[in-house]
Amino acid sequence: MKPPPGNRSIGKGATRLLVSLLAGLAPACPLWAQTASVPPPATNGDFLTALQPGNRGNVYPTRKWLVVDPDPTYLNCRVQPDGAVRSRFPAGAVLTAIFGAAGVHGTGASETGDAIVQAHGTAWLRVSGTDPLRVGEAGVCYVRANQRYIAPINEEAIQGGVFND
Repeated sequence: MKPPPGNRSIGKGATRLLVSLLAGLAPACPLWAQTASVPPPATNGDFLTALQPGNRGNVYPTRKWLVVDPDPTYLNCRVQPDGAVRSRFPAGAVLTAIFGAAGVHGTGASETGDAIVQAHGTAWLRVSGTDPLRVGEAGVCYVRANQRYIAPINEEAIQGGVFND
């Protein structure tokens, strides 16, 4: 049986060839749908979570954060949210978020294991940082989780393994 006029079709052999060629090219193409972005801030500028949902039901932790605070006295890192200052970080410092086990009390993390906790109506990021200026001992401490002070870093977007721990 012939196809109707003006309607062209390709044979089964050509279809198989086309599918084989496309399948062979697939591994060379980047898989953008599997990358994670960074958590957006709320309207008040606070980051409410350091966990970013993926497209397959999984969750990606945002581990690296950049200090963007323009204050010449640096960003305070506190022993506990709104507590005494433990150390200070200059703009450009990279902090590592500290996540805890979900539901484990006394770890300093939220109930969900998030590195961001809420205290006194504000968001705080639990971090460990290297203080290049040696202004106090960095250790584990809390910085305000607000876009005025910090920005999340998408590690997948950086080539060359700059942030390999």
